Amino acid sequence: MSGTVTRTLWRVRLAGAFTWSMPLYWLVVFPHARRELRRWEQYAHLIPDRTLREHALGKLRSEAMTAEGAAAFAILSTARSCRDVVRACVAFEVIYDYIDALAEEPVADVLANNRLLYGALTAAFGCSAPVENWYARHPHYDDGGYLRALVDTCRYALAQLPAHECVRPQLGRLTRRAAEAQSLHHAADDALGERRLARWAAAEQPPDCALRWWELAAASSSPLGVFALVASAARRRTDPAGASATERAYFPWIAALSWLLESLVDQDEDATTGGHSYVAHYPSRHSAAQQLAAIADRACVDARRMPLAARHTLLLAGMVGMYLSDAGAESAAARDAAEAVRRTIAGPLVPLLWILRIRRRVGRVTRVNGALRRRCAHCAARRRLPARRSPRRATPRR
Repeated sequence: MSGTVTRTLWRVRLAGAFTWSMPLYWLVVFPHARRELRRWEQYAHLIPDRTLREHALGKLRSEAMTAEGAAAFAILSTARSCRDVVRACVAFEVIYDYIDALAEEPVADVLANNRLLYGALTAAFGCSAPVENWYARHPHYDDGGYLRALVDTCRYALAQLPAHECVRPQLGRLTRRAAEAQSLHHAADDALGERRLARWAAAEQPPDCALRWWELAAASSSPLGVFALVASAARRRTDPAGASATERAYFPWIAALSWLLESLVDQDEDATTGGHSYVAHYPSRHSAAQQLAAIADRACVDARRMPLAARHTLLLAGMVGMYLSDAGAESAAARDAAEAVRRTIAGPLVPLLWILRIRRRVGRVTRVNGALRRRCAHCAARRRLPARRSPRRATPRR
């Protein structure tokens, strides 16, 4: 009987959190996130180097929904700090996506180049971290200060939050771990690189954790714990113990689920491009489905142990919905695991999944319309140029 009452009360809490969070997100957080993305897109247009400019603009357009998801962690913050949390989370996600594109550029020493680039993640929330030349392996690159501006925005926005000093040690650990995991991941295109990643991930194993090396590597790459810590810094009552509890709640289980789902929906693309895939290490689709469902179950448990548990559970469901609403989740290779995770999360995932599918359709229409407008503007500009006469017509007729 008590179990039934507990489950009923939990559903009521979730329903209340959902009813409160949806208007807050769409009316307050989402507009802030869109303004930040437009600001960075305007900055990206000014990048002098064509390659960097295309990477920056391409990621801002293709990964906009991911940045909007990062901004959603502002529902954990206070009204006064909401804008700073959105600014920090969006800027960090933009850095992450931008460097992810740069790490795929050809270079002689891939791992050394990756470590330089991903050093920007560590610098983003570490005031004592040196601001290095992240393009040292590409001395001809000139981004017009774009990456430095993103890092400075993260630092400034975090410094505005009342409990920022309490979360700095945890942010330092998570960003250093993410930087190294991503550096090794992008260098794991052969057996040697994969073994190097496996050895590093095994050394990151927390006590009493039953995850396998590729699951730990995936957990290390995820930025979700960073967003949760930034949001917790918005509350004055946050202390070092609370920051450590947030770190433990998100790493490794919630973080592992997020990045394994990202790998799941991208596995067809990874197979085509030859990129390293975490879910490809599972021996079968059935094994992947079982393990992802088990990780999802543990992630739900950890979210419920947090203060503001209902909001953390909504954020977890929103993250899962963001990946399961992707077209890649409908592929034959991903369908079984996606369905297993959907059944495990259940509850708030159902309405969020519908909302996110609609958001994706709207985003696709917006991108198409934006591309058409840019093309029309380009054609109009060309029509305004004075017509050049051919040499034959320029010669006066006799």
